Amino acid sequence: MSFNLCKLPRHEKYQIQLEYESSFWAYQIKRGKRSREMVYDTINSRPVSEQTFLKQRFEYYLSIMLAGS
Repeated sequence: MSFNLCKLPRHEKYQIQLEYESSFWAYQIKRGKRSREMVYDTINSRPVSEQTFLKQRFEYYLSIMLAGS
């Protein structure tokens, strides 16, 4: 099965981007490149409408990555 991301509505594309950012921050913590405080500073500098989603997804990805260690 394949998906063409270009055909998705703008909102869905943006949600995918937020997911990617959240998972990348978790990866950086796992590798010791960033601290949790740095990530939360970045999240808190984003628009309020995104902050809750980013925090939830970041914690989700972090829990998965740290559980697999």
